[in-house]
Amino acid sequence: MFGLGKSLQIGLTAFGGSVPQPTDEADLAATSIGQGQVLLSPLGEAMVAAAADTGTVHPPNLVTGTGTTSASGQLSTSVVSDLHEMMASVVDSGTAAGQGLPAGTYAKTGTAEYGTSNPLKIDAWLMGFRGNIAFAALVVNSSADGGPTCGPIVARFLTGL
Repeated sequence: MFGLGKSLQIGLTAFGGSVPQPTDEADLAATSIGQGQVLLSPLGEAMVAAAADTGTVHPPNLVTGTGTTSASGQLSTSVVSDLHEMMASVVDSGTAAGQGLPAGTYAKTGTAEYGTSNPLKIDAWLMGFRGNIAFAALVVNSSADGGPTCGPIVARFLTGL
């Protein structure tokens, strides 16, 4: 059996994800980068984005008016600063650049490959935050990667607020 870091397993599980134990070295490599059988919902992705924004893990709330959120975890200041820098560069010059995302948007893109077809099916995603809004977009069975697929969708959402 191949070991997967407890922090990855616990971290994704805390956000409503699933990280099965890898069965061989190839599966371990895929799992380590969020591929293989790793599952995380768009809500889980938005929770990750909110934690990256403020450094505090917030449980989700159904918003029917005004609501409050109780904090359940805290990231260090240096981790939050590093996440902000990396996520800003994704929008400014990385995989989400040129997709119409408004200034002040921080994001991370991704592409999940799956199935047995050749080429593999892909799901495109983009998560992040802008101001006090955390977001996640997922396009199942996409024809392109996360930035060009989800970037324009999120841009329309954020500029329409």
